Amino acid sequence: MKQAKDLYDTYLSERWIMFCAGDITAYGDLVDYNFNSLYHYGTRFSPDKDLIKDCIQDLFMDIWEKRGKLDHIIAIKPYLFQSLRNNLIARLKKQSRFSNLSVNEELFSNDISPESKWITDEIDELNNSRLLNGIEALPKRQREALYLKYYEDLSHEEIAGIMGLQRQAVANYIHYGILKLREYWKYKTILLAMITDYMI
Repeated sequence: MKQAKDLYDTYLSERWIMFCAGDITAYGDLVDYNFNSLYHYGTRFSPDKDLIKDCIQDLFMDIWEKRGKLDHIIAIKPYLFQSLRNNLIARLKKQSRFSNLSVNEELFSNDISPESKWITDEIDELNNSRLLNGIEALPKRQREALYLKYYEDLSHEEIAGIMGLQRQAVANYIHYGILKLREYWKYKTILLAMITDYMI
């Protein structure tokens, strides 16, 4: 998994350098390789498919126009995600359909590695609708942080940059999101057992 990610990052970096130099083929590759991830990320903010696609198109048109000034970008994927996020939020605010949630800046120092292992194991089985429904029931910020962490494999620092948060706030969102998923999972398991017992 890590080796595949490293290969992808290397490939992306090479294409980015070529794109910044004006290579239209490299630009097309960047669009092709990032469109789906950006689109799925966009659905965290709005169900409007056309709006998301428009914002992604605007993003790629914008970076093409600024390509000569983007060769300093090292973290390419976080840069694209943050740019799309800013574009979507601006559009949604204009349409009066988006409201920011307050950021919980409370410090939390507990180690979350056991929870990280749990959520990773569960996401490996995406066909389990209970987990997916639980994620969709979370508040927007928690949902976004979990999505970026476990679906896009970004670090806390990268997520913080994308979401405009402190690293600790990202850790909090992920930690409390996992706790809520655990509660949701436990409730659904108990409910399922009760229904099964009733049917028997």
